[in-house]
Amino acid sequence: MKVDFIIVGAQKCGTTTLYDILNTHPLLVGSSKKEPNFFSENANWRESISAYEALFTPQYNALYFEASTSYTFYPVLNLNIWDDIYQYNPNMKFIYIVRNPIDRVVSSYMHTFERGYTDKSIEDAICQDMFLTTTSRYYTQIKPYITRFGRDRVLILDFDDLSNDIRKVAHVMADFLEVDHDQFPAIDDIRSNVSLSGKKRHHKFEKPALHLKLLKTLAPKLWEMLSDNSSRTFERKPVLEKEYREVIVRMVMSDIKPLEELMGKDLSSWYDGVQEYSIQA
Repeated sequence: MKVDFIIVGAQKCGTTTLYDILNTHPLLVGSSKKEPNFFSENANWRESISAYEALFTPQYNALYFEASTSYTFYPVLNLNIWDDIYQYNPNMKFIYIVRNPIDRVVSSYMHTFERGYTDKSIEDAICQDMFLTTTSRYYTQIKPYITRFGRDRVLILDFDDLSNDIRKVAHVMADFLEVDHDQFPAIDDIRSNVSLSGKKRHHKFEKPALHLKLLKTLAPKLWEMLSDNSSRTFERKPVLEKEYREVIVRMVMSDIKPLEELMGKDLSSWYDGVQEYSIQA
C-alpha cells in the first residue's frame, strides 16, 4: 500500500474535523495516529516506511490518508519535506485548509499555552515567537507542494466554509479524491478539537516517565490532582488590541494576494477593520 493523500494543515484551522469527516467514509482509511509527523520528524524516513504504513488498516480498494499539520511548519522542521514526500509517492494528493490569520494565531496560542509550551502572554508571544505568524503564511507554506506535485493535486479549503456548510465541504473533498460523496454518513455534528474544549493535558504528562506511570496506576486520584491542567484552561478566547491584530496582518500580508488568486476567492475580510493596506502581489 501507499498513503494516497495527506491533510497538511494549517494548524488550528479544522484539520482534525476534516480528518474525522474523511474517516467516516467507507473507502477512506485514516492512520491510527492522526498526526504521525512522519516526514517532518524522521530524517531517515526511508528506513521506517514499514512502521509508517503499519499505522493503516489494510482494506481492499481503499485510499489511505493521514493529517500532520507539521508538514506546513516551514522552516521549523524538514526543509525539503515536499521533495521527500514526492520520493515516497509522486502521485500524492494534499488537502490544506486556511483560516483568518488573526483567528488562527489566537487559537494556536491558546493550544500552545494550555499544553504548557509557553507561559508568555499572547501579546508577547505574537511579537517574540515567529512560529505563530509564520504558520499563517499560507501561500508560502503550500506553494512548494503545488510546484512539486501540480495544482490539480492540492485542494485548498476555507475554515469559514467548513463552519458554514460542513456537508458541502465534504462533497468538495469527495470530488477531489474521486470517491462517492453519498457514502458519507451523518457528519453535520462533527466539530473536533475546538479551542474552548477545556480537555487539553499538559505536554509533560502526555508521555509520563516511569515513576509517573506507576503513580497513575497505583494512585489514580493523586495522578489526577497532579496532572490537573484546569488552571491553564481558557473560559473565553483572548481579545487582541488593534495594534497586535495589525502586527499579524502585516506579517502575513504579502501572502494574502497570491493566495486569493490561487483560491479564486476574496479574502479581504482577513484585513478589513485593521487598517487600509495597499496589497502588492
